[in-house]
Amino acid sequence: ELYDEFGNYIGPELSSDEEDEEDLEDNVDDIDDRSRTPEPDLDGMDVEDEGTAMNEIVLHEDKEHYPSASEVYGDNVHTNVIDEDAQALEEPIIAPTKVKDFTVVGGAAGSSSTSKPMAFNVDTAYSLSLMDTTPGLNRGVAIVGHLHSGKTSLVDLLVEESCVEADYSKTGALLAHEGGGPRFCDVLKAEQERQLSIKSTPITLAMADTRGKNYPLTLIDCPGHVNFHDESVAAMRSADGAVVVVDAVEGVMMHTEMVLAAAMSDGLDITLVINKIDRLIVELKLPPSDAYYKLQHTVDTVNKYIRTKDPNHKLITPDRGNVCFASSHHGYIFSTTSFAQRYYDHSNTSKAPKLSAEDFGKRLWGDAFLDPSTRKFKKSAKACSTKGVQRTFIEFILTPLYKIYSACLGETPKNCGSLLRDVNVFLKSEQLKMSARPLIRAACQAFFGNSTGFVDMLVNHVRSPVDSARDKVSRLYTGELNGTIGQAMMECDSEGPLMIHIVKQYSSPDGETFSSFGRIYSGSVKVGDNVRVLGENYSEDDDEDAAFAQVSNVLVPHARFATGVSRLRAGNWVMLEGVDSSITKTATITEVGEGADDARVFSPLDFYVAGGEPAMKLAVEPLNPAELPKMVDGLRKIGKSYPMSRNKVEESGEHVLFGCGELYLDCIMHDLRHMYSGIEIKVSDPVVAFCETVVETSSVKCFAETPNKKNKLTVISEPLEERLGFAIERGAVDLDKPVREVGEYFERNFGWDKLSARSVWCFGPSEKGCNILLDDTLPSEVDKKTLGSVKGSLMQGFKWACREGPLCEEPVRGCKVKLLDATLAQTPIMRGGGQIIPTMRRCVYSSLLTAQPKLMEPVYKMQIQIPTEITDAVFPLLSKRRGHLVQDEPKAGSTFNVMKAYMPVIESFGFETDLRTFTQGQAMVFSVLDHYALVPGNPLDSSIVLHPLEPSPVNHLAREFLVKTRRRKGLSDDVSVFKYFDEGVKEGLSDDVSVFKYFDEGVKEGTQRRCQ
Repeated sequence: ELYDEFGNYIGPELSSDEEDEEDLEDNVDDIDDRSRTPEPDLDGMDVEDEGTAMNEIVLHEDKEHYPSASEVYGDNVHTNVIDEDAQALEEPIIAPTKVKDFTVVGGAAGSSSTSKPMAFNVDTAYSLSLMDTTPGLNRGVAIVGHLHSGKTSLVDLLVEESCVEADYSKTGALLAHEGGGPRFCDVLKAEQERQLSIKSTPITLAMADTRGKNYPLTLIDCPGHVNFHDESVAAMRSADGAVVVVDAVEGVMMHTEMVLAAAMSDGLDITLVINKIDRLIVELKLPPSDAYYKLQHTVDTVNKYIRTKDPNHKLITPDRGNVCFASSHHGYIFSTTSFAQRYYDHSNTSKAPKLSAEDFGKRLWGDAFLDPSTRKFKKSAKACSTKGVQRTFIEFILTPLYKIYSACLGETPKNCGSLLRDVNVFLKSEQLKMSARPLIRAACQAFFGNSTGFVDMLVNHVRSPVDSARDKVSRLYTGELNGTIGQAMMECDSEGPLMIHIVKQYSSPDGETFSSFGRIYSGSVKVGDNVRVLGENYSEDDDEDAAFAQVSNVLVPHARFATGVSRLRAGNWVMLEGVDSSITKTATITEVGEGADDARVFSPLDFYVAGGEPAMKLAVEPLNPAELPKMVDGLRKIGKSYPMSRNKVEESGEHVLFGCGELYLDCIMHDLRHMYSGIEIKVSDPVVAFCETVVETSSVKCFAETPNKKNKLTVISEPLEERLGFAIERGAVDLDKPVREVGEYFERNFGWDKLSARSVWCFGPSEKGCNILLDDTLPSEVDKKTLGSVKGSLMQGFKWACREGPLCEEPVRGCKVKLLDATLAQTPIMRGGGQIIPTMRRCVYSSLLTAQPKLMEPVYKMQIQIPTEITDAVFPLLSKRRGHLVQDEPKAGSTFNVMKAYMPVIESFGFETDLRTFTQGQAMVFSVLDHYALVPGNPLDSSIVLHPLEPSPVNHLAREFLVKTRRRKGLSDDVSVFKYFDEGVKEGLSDDVSVFKYFDEGVKEGTQRRCQ
């Protein structure tokens, strides 16, 4: 036996291998026996899919103990499962859909919006028919002026008169009698919160003149802050006239002069409204005679400024009818003619007057005295037989006005009523018991009536679109005026080819799309029209900036809403939807079809009054890098919304925003964060846009060879006359004219010789850039025909060099580059653009670096409005920021001084805050870019040590600005001066020791080593 009674093995010994194999076979047999199960009967049974067998291993995290939310509630229900206490109690589990709406009231009548338009006194259908059928009755004006001169409240007054009273009250509480107002043209919520107009807003009203005839008026309310001057420029580009609003106390201020200059540049008809004349009575408490002299001083100041710009411009005086007086705060506006008409309306005589109201109105201003004994007008008080005779303006206008104010402010209701009846003002007893402001408003509106004097001024002194079309098109259109399109626009032909000039884009309430506002010069536009949109860069040779679009809606703007129409003809101002996708700033819209290729664009907006270009810049980046596409899309919309803004992507990849002031950039960042992108954005410290220039002529002739060694260019650089640079920037020099005319202009105005005057090739870096490329080669040395074949490449290389200078890749300014010699290959393929363009750039760089390069910084012209007794607080602030005062004089007939100063833009950050802190909020400062000035110091002096967190001395500023700008752009601290020099130039520099004075010690030693 092999096993005993206890089961122990007692047989012969076995080897270990045999024992293991026997145990393995026994175990395998046991497993097979246990796993073998009888075959189930599959008849009538469903076979489970593979992978769902009962013995499949399921992980713990994959087990489903409960049904999913979609199985319980269905696929159409959005569910959100969160852990306990993961959200605050105030936060809903499923957040409601956010509807972005950044306007006070949005939408358009006739569109998909549900907003209800206002009801006007004149039927909307009737006013639209007037606009469509009789464009000669239309008037389009831009209401411009300085900050807080009462432009928006003046439009509120006109809207109040044009709308049904009950419907007007629904737009918001009419707070004019409480010192405020609905600010109907401040459409954005940001404008209402800041109490400051940011965007120009068009509104179309039908108003009656003195005779009761209705005229469709398109009024464009423009911002008054100097930072938003670009909005005024865009509005005046489409308008036929400019209504300049001036505060009666402050008079002509900085922005008043700027809009006057812009209006004269565009050839607009200028009219004047002196607003807030109630301040002369209530605030300054001037007697009537002093109030007259104050008003006369304001009119004379406006005319003086106009005559300095154009001695032949017509005068603006109340007796001509192009000046109105207003108090939008108290609800009235009048001219001398409309006031004279009031006397005729209230006269009880049935006889025909010997003097018409118009003639009487002409005698209500200036040196006109009515002798009560002879009833004749005299030119002086001494000529009157009665002593103490006042001017007619004082006697017939200011005296009744003063009586109304004195009765409302200083008398009991009973006495007030009797005194008001003396001037034919009859108020109810309830009105007489009101407080001062509503009582004055009610009395003045009862006395003056509607604003017929304002309508008369526009009708008589602003041309209609039909009359102004010829002058407008000749100024703005870049195409042929004698062609079919040009003639149709100058005749304002509604049957001609469609031509619309888009000048401004307005964002939708949600910030997603834009409506394009412009003027129809010829043809007619309908809903569903297929049009061609031409951008600012479109030309006959380059049609890349052109696109096709379909008009989805045609609207007539009414500020907070718009009225949809099926068609609008030439001579009207229109808002189009569906064409904004390819428009950046301005555009030209023409029809699609035969002859459309002959259309050219209107000239882009020009901001030379505001310095021509923005000077401040910010680097922006999203807080979350994954949201970069949203920020880029927001920047594109910012460019559409703000006419003067622009953005640029540096080589380092950072996005840079350019603006013309701190308030301007603050509004841009608000819109970018909340309106257009909806993301968190980081911004850098604000900096300024520098320029590069030269102050001497190049010390050597700088030449460079192309990479294939077949071509050689030689140039020198020298400073450009400052006066010539200003003329180029303002567009006074047009190189598209014949060479003879251009040459005569340079000879006559700048004293150039005939050869140089006719050798101007181009300006750089743009058509109005103040750098000049001259062809100074001789026909005996250079083949002019071969040189002409590469002229385009040479100009491109020159503009490239002017766009990014050699010091810190900032634009070049005020340089004249002369091409002295050009050795060119005979084979065209050897002198292609790839060879010539970079060589020309390198050659220009070397000539600039040998002409004592300097940095230039933008400089603000500032106007500081400050009470007379605290003017001393300004001087330490200016001196601390490298500013200097140029003028300090009291404002005539007021309690404050007006100071004018200059300050570098880079030093102006926070200046307004400091000034208000020092003066406890009593001072205001307005700044605009005036010119560029040289930065003190040598930018190439590397021996200067810059200490962090310490201000540098004045003579070290150029080096500091250079280094910090290069670091921000990802460049090395020092300029590689000899990177652009060929070997021959280096040898010439080693012989000419005088050139070393332009560079620092380190560059000198490196130069000598390289040359040796």
